[in-house]
Amino acid sequence: MHISDHTEIPAPATSYCCPETGALLKTIANPNPAMLTRQEHVIELPELCPASGNPGPGSFLRICYRSHGQFLEVFSLDAYVRAFIGHPMVRDVEMLTQVVARDGMRALGHKVKVHGCFVLPALNQTVRTVVIARP
Repeated sequence: MHISDHTEIPAPATSYCCPETGALLKTIANPNPAMLTRQEHVIELPELCPASGNPGPGSFLRICYRSHGQFLEVFSLDAYVRAFIGHPMVRDVEMLTQVVARDGMRALGHKVKVHGCFVLPALNQTVRTVVIARP
């Protein structure tokens, strides 16, 4: 196999450890980093607080970024989000959105935007939070 002078070799996969939960957020190499690629992960949230039942059905996080050399790895992303179930420190939806944006930015090494939509049935409210994390 011949690699031309114009071919970029993808960056190696890495992982980042969330300081609050210890969960690993892994990345995988982008096989074509020279191509402009925007990624969006939409994660339907489980019930995170056993006491209140929040957030309710229809709640989600949307993580958006431009892939330079890496993508967030989907299996670790699922485990990462589930690590917040019943968490004693990350207890509000605004902080969850901030932590996910921070950790995504640290794992990827560049700007990440996270949209949180949290349905709170007992309060008859929906809370939407947008966080942009930059290195």
